[in-house]
Amino acid sequence: MRKILQSIEEQAGRKMQTPKDFQWLSDEIFRRLHHTLSPSTLKRLWGYFPSVRQPHPYTIDLLTRYAESLSQCMLAKGDEFQSVGEYLSLFGICDKQETPDIYWSQPLPNHLGIIIWSPEYQHPEWHNQGDTSHLMPTITEWWTPTDADATLADIRNHDNYLRSVSFNELRITFMKNITSEGYTFLGIYKLAPSSTPQRLVWQRIAERLDLRHLDQLDLLRQ
Repeated sequence: MRKILQSIEEQAGRKMQTPKDFQWLSDEIFRRLHHTLSPSTLKRLWGYFPSVRQPHPYTIDLLTRYAESLSQCMLAKGDEFQSVGEYLSLFGICDKQETPDIYWSQPLPNHLGIIIWSPEYQHPEWHNQGDTSHLMPTITEWWTPTDADATLADIRNHDNYLRSVSFNELRITFMKNITSEGYTFLGIYKLAPSSTPQRLVWQRIAERLDLRHLDQLDLLRQ
């Protein structure tokens, strides 16, 4: 039980010490699992109330499920996904079994200028090149289609650059075909100072993403 409680504190990013903490945890458990553990029960588990009774199996099961749900809320560099729907569903964009028509670039709902990006490594037209041995600390993107002239390509690359700069764009990146046939979470990327209208260089600025605190992504723009 102590390991479960420690895991909850570590993943929640806060110690359970005050009445406000236990009320918060009780509310969080109900929000995620739709089952109730009272603040007083939680205080007893953390040792703030004396008790000689062993925790009820129902209570242990509920806390275990809650700890597991927290671990699913954190993405780390290198996490693998078999399909587009598997990771887009984490953001509420589609079901796991679905694949949107334009899956490679989806706006993060309610977050202007943040894109969920699914580039294909060494795409024949978009390139998406970088160092695979370090899971792409940068991704260099430029468009050179086989059926369009150089002028059209320059215009599109320039427009892509201006849009990314004007929105101070962030890209939550899942790359295709880098370590497997699926999609690998690489982290969060921002346009690097070395970018030009002809070559967009995306630089990784974070290796982890907490799905519970997407609003904090704006801090990465500073």
